[in-house]
Amino acid sequence: AKLQSQLKGAMTYPVVMAVVGGLMMMGLLTFVVPKITKTLIDAGTELPTPTKILMTVSGIASDYWWVVLGVIGFSIFMFRRYVSSEKGRLWWDRKRLEMPVFGHLTKMVAVSRFSRTLATLLSSGVPLLIALDIVSKIMDNKVLQGVIEETRESVREGQSVAEPLKKSNQFPPLVIHMIGIGEKTGELEPMLERVADNYDTQVDAAVGGLTALLEPVMILVMAGVGGFFVMSIFLPILKMSQI
Repeated sequence: AKLQSQLKGAMTYPVVMAVVGGLMMMGLLTFVVPKITKTLIDAGTELPTPTKILMTVSGIASDYWWVVLGVIGFSIFMFRRYVSSEKGRLWWDRKRLEMPVFGHLTKMVAVSRFSRTLATLLSSGVPLLIALDIVSKIMDNKVLQGVIEETRESVREGQSVAEPLKKSNQFPPLVIHMIGIGEKTGELEPMLERVADNYDTQVDAAVGGLTALLEPVMILVMAGVGGFFVMSIFLPILKMSQI
C-alpha cells in the first residue's frame, strides 16, 4: 500500500502534463495548424521539411481523428484481452521484468514481498512447504510465481530453498547468498527479514529517484514538442519575410 501510494504520487504530475499537453497538441493540430498552413500554401512558399511533417500529422488529426481514436481503443482492448489470458499474462509479466528501470523496481518489490511473507509465515510456525505454497499465490508476477512453485517442488524432493532460486536467474545473488546462509545456520527467518528490510530501503530510494527524474524529463519532452511546432510554423514565415 505504501509503494502504491508513492507510485501514484510520482505519476500524478507526469500524467497530468501528458494529458494537458496531448489535448493542447490535438487542438493545435486540428484547428490552428490547418489555417496557418493554408495561408502558407496560398502564398506559394516552398515549405521546409518540418512544416511538411507537421502538415501531414495535422491532416491526419483533423480528417481522420476518429480512425486514430478507433485504432488506439481497439489496440488497448486487444492488448487487455491478450494479457488476461494465461499465455498473454506470462508474456507480459516476463516483459515487465525486462523493462529498463521499471523492471528492476518490479523485481525488488517482488523480492521484498517474497522475503517478508515467507519470514512471517515461518516465524509463525507454518511448515516450509505450506509457506512456499502461500507465497507463490500472493506473487503478482506469473514468472516469479512459477519460480516459487518450482522451488517448493525442489524442497519437497529434499533440496534447499536457495538452490532452485539460483537456477532460475530471477533472484539477485545477494538474496540467494543470504538465504543460503540462513538455511545453513538455522536462522532463515531473521535473514529473510534482513533481505526484506534491505529491499524496502532500495525500493524507497528507487521510487524517490524516479520521482525526481520524471518531472524534468516530461518538461524536456513538452519543450521539444513545442519547439518543433514553433520551428515548423515560423520557418516558412521567416522565409516569406526575407523574400
